[in-house]
Amino acid sequence: MKKALFVFAGIVLISSMVFAGGKKDTGSAAVAGSAQTPLNISIFHETGNHPQPNADNPIYKYIKDKFNVTFTWDILVGDIAQRRGTMIAGGDYPDVMELRGAEWIDAGALIPLDDLIEQHGPRIKALYKDVWEKMKHTDGKIYYLINFGVIQGIDHRPSYDGVAFWIQKDILKKAGYPKVVTLDQYFKLIEDYYRANPTIGGQPTIPFTTLTHDWRAFELWNPPNFLAGNPNDGNGIVNPTTHEYKTFFTMDISKRWFQYFNQLNARGLVDRAGFTDTYDQYSAKISSGRVLGQSVQGWQFMYQADMVNRDRGENNRTMAPLAIVFDSNTKPWYRNASIPNLYRGMGISKSAKDPVRIIKFVNDLLDEEVQRTLTWGLEGQHWQYNDKKVPYRTQAQRDNWNNNNWQTLNRARLMDDIFPKIQGSFSDGYPADLNDYYPERQATLLPEDRELLEAYGVGGTNQLMDPNPRPNNLWFPTWSMPTPPAGSPADIAIKRCEETMKQRLPQLILAPPADFERLWNAYVQEMTVTNRLADYEAYMQEQLNLRIKLWGGK
Repeated sequence: MKKALFVFAGIVLISSMVFAGGKKDTGSAAVAGSAQTPLNISIFHETGNHPQPNADNPIYKYIKDKFNVTFTWDILVGDIAQRRGTMIAGGDYPDVMELRGAEWIDAGALIPLDDLIEQHGPRIKALYKDVWEKMKHTDGKIYYLINFGVIQGIDHRPSYDGVAFWIQKDILKKAGYPKVVTLDQYFKLIEDYYRANPTIGGQPTIPFTTLTHDWRAFELWNPPNFLAGNPNDGNGIVNPTTHEYKTFFTMDISKRWFQYFNQLNARGLVDRAGFTDTYDQYSAKISSGRVLGQSVQGWQFMYQADMVNRDRGENNRTMAPLAIVFDSNTKPWYRNASIPNLYRGMGISKSAKDPVRIIKFVNDLLDEEVQRTLTWGLEGQHWQYNDKKVPYRTQAQRDNWNNNNWQTLNRARLMDDIFPKIQGSFSDGYPADLNDYYPERQATLLPEDRELLEAYGVGGTNQLMDPNPRPNNLWFPTWSMPTPPAGSPADIAIKRCEETMKQRLPQLILAPPADFERLWNAYVQEMTVTNRLADYEAYMQEQLNLRIKLWGGK
């Protein structure tokens, strides 16, 4: 998951003096110069989190000057399934495609990269050496390059951006930073604050909202899995002993959550418009500073919408993550050990004009000094070394770097979403993100964050969620397993189930409590009988068994 910007700072001490020696940058090929023939790479960006780059963006200018490479961005607008279908039917694609699953691979839109990497990508091969086998598709070939989660050296990141029950920091402060574990405790804090603050900034306060737009709708049905203490295995739960895979969509834990959600609505705590809001409308609500809570992946809002609150001087209106569970005797499992973001990243399409040049360019991007420029900024302009060769930023540079609008204008954020990158540490020991370097973290820590972290005795929000995450299961995470082939029984089943959940779950939540039982039974009937949920579970069980076998299980 992406960590493009610094949100919280923590206290994970590393020496301010690090060794300049150590391993050399891998790859015998020198970084290409601008003498090459100009290359424009067209890219389909499926996530759509960022706008088109401005013409004078200094990082894209750096890339053009150094590599003679420019980009044409096709940023998704509208429904991804419809757009994907249109592109597949036409058979013509941009040079590079963002992946958020195996759909482009199964459609034959991408070319295998194995030979290209072996011949022209030594740095690429070195970056992925520990996950090379895991990156292979079911046919044994590699079609994409992972965007996040491949860590080199020490992982210095203190901030959590995964799934959580998020709560506005001002609520925790006013309540004296209590320990919050259960649903009842969480919503009591929200309700008490809401009753005392019915408006924020002259607008009605929103106690609890839900993100349901387009492919992001998984945020609607995911909470029960985590409330019950399960790790993030996507749509299902894997029995650790028998390795049986079952979706949780119709389990008792889902019934328990949605009935609780229904009761929250009866108490006036649910944002009813959230079930029809677009992502832009959702983001605008978060940016207004009047949303008190939500259950969502942090990356959905942290790096843009919540920064608007911070950048206008209302950091108390930004959100902190909490590991909420049904019962106090349940051990939360929200945070997991770092994992490669399988089936997420970039692939080269069969329509690409020059796949060799593209893979060489990506390989050149992984040169450490290029990566330092992409992640730290331009030396002398966005950061510099002191006389002891220690990197630092001035306060003005820090203020810029931690401003969301400045980031959009001055960093290659669209590239960062999907291209390979060094995460963790460079070979000299410094963090891949300068904001994660301890002196810089301390210098940029805002008062509200410092107070919150000190109150809970943690160095960062990663520790707030879980200071010592358990080892990942062998198969983890099942959400990265290949999606069912288009038109297969499993594909038909899960698409029908998703449509049912998008339609019926809001009805369950917003209905009078007396109608809940009847509506729940109808929902279960539709999911299991009409939609044949078992077809999807059978496919996922096959994929799980195969993964366990390939990844060293018995």
